Amino acid sequence: MSKALSAVRRAARPVVVLVAALSALTASALAYADGIDISHYQGTVSWSKVDDAGITFAFMKATEGTSYADPTLKTNWDGAERQGIYRSAYHFARPGNSSAVAQARFFVSKAGTFQDRGDLPPVLDLETTGGLGPAALRAWVSTWLTTVEDLTGRRPILYFSPYFWIDHLGNSTAFTKYPLWVAHYTTGSPKVPGGWSSWTFWQRTSSGRVSGIAGNVDMNRFNGTSAQLAALAKSSGGTTAPPPAGPTVPTGAATTLTMAPGTSAPEAGQVVPFAGDLRTATPVRAVPNRAVTLWTRPVGTTTWTLARSGSTDANGHYVLTAPVSGSADYQVRTVGDAAYAATVSPVSRLTTPSRAAVSLDLLKERATVTRGAPLMLYGHLTSGSAGVAGQTVRYYKRAPAGGSWIYVGRSTSKAPTGWHSIVVRPLVSRVWKVTYGGSDVLAPRTSSYLTVRPR
Repeated sequence: MSKALSAVRRAARPVVVLVAALSALTASALAYADGIDISHYQGTVSWSKVDDAGITFAFMKATEGTSYADPTLKTNWDGAERQGIYRSAYHFARPGNSSAVAQARFFVSKAGTFQDRGDLPPVLDLETTGGLGPAALRAWVSTWLTTVEDLTGRRPILYFSPYFWIDHLGNSTAFTKYPLWVAHYTTGSPKVPGGWSSWTFWQRTSSGRVSGIAGNVDMNRFNGTSAQLAALAKSSGGTTAPPPAGPTVPTGAATTLTMAPGTSAPEAGQVVPFAGDLRTATPVRAVPNRAVTLWTRPVGTTTWTLARSGSTDANGHYVLTAPVSGSADYQVRTVGDAAYAATVSPVSRLTTPSRAAVSLDLLKERATVTRGAPLMLYGHLTSGSAGVAGQTVRYYKRAPAGGSWIYVGRSTSKAPTGWHSIVVRPLVSRVWKVTYGGSDVLAPRTSSYLTVRPR
């Protein structure tokens, strides 16, 4: 990625000496250097040496705008795959040059659909505005992300510096469902803008050195366990469940951990506080300034995921808040060390109301369809007797004899009737459907099939 992000450089000035000193170390000597990102600037890469250096994942440049494809992508992709290194590809956005849809389609045409074992999600590398203001840039980014997600079935990762996001996207909080890869060259924790609770990947320096790569390379860290990284990469490497609470040290004092949610029956999407206390068992006393983590497991599943991190205060008390999207179990954990043993809280189950059922239909504007002429397909998204507005529906088609469904486009339902529509130009007979993926409060739905036979 760019070696001269102005905002990153601004944040890096106080630690120039330290970064320079770190750059002389190999990747295996850096506790945080478990991933890299590269492009053709790195030249020929010896992936066996990169593997020996302890690198577990790599991001590779694929495209830029709608006309540039990195010539080293295939070689690097194949090299990382042979060594069992998780990999992904990124698109360097050029918002002012062409549409988000065109750039998204160009990217997927070169990078693929990220469906193989070991594939991390696709990435949007956002470093330039192309002259767009915050509102226009937010719309451009949203369109690129949804288009790539539609084409690949993977939710993309967003890469940017915190100051770029604050200065040029108005510190928008509308994108937190996408994993965050933050570029912030600092010796402390990275700055996390835009309402994200934490980062998923962190680009810490552009001055790393890794055996098998000539010159400097960007170094990155993953925020999670090896099992969580494997799961993100569609791999079965490691266990999908995190360790119960970290290693228990025999010499550490035994501890107890309580946890009480603010409610046991929240509304979907409600932010719920989880509070409790960390105490030694005998004698009972507060354990201050200790890291605690909140874990969640959807009802009916076995996999726990990290929801929030925090620490106890001077009185051993903590409060962690997290949005609840559905019925799930929650537990708070603390890792042990030589001073205090690890412990976990009892499990609490939070049950959200069932999502409301919806109706979704699909019609055509006229019975007689002329081959190649514009034709509106339309319908309504409703719940009970009321229209549902502001929701995304997606249109698909396939051959009458069957086969795979092909994504065609999407529409946003409108008030007051939940109206949705798309204009197509049918050339041959096709069967159509429209789907709604649901929300925190509304259930998903697929329409009945509609056959269109042009003459």
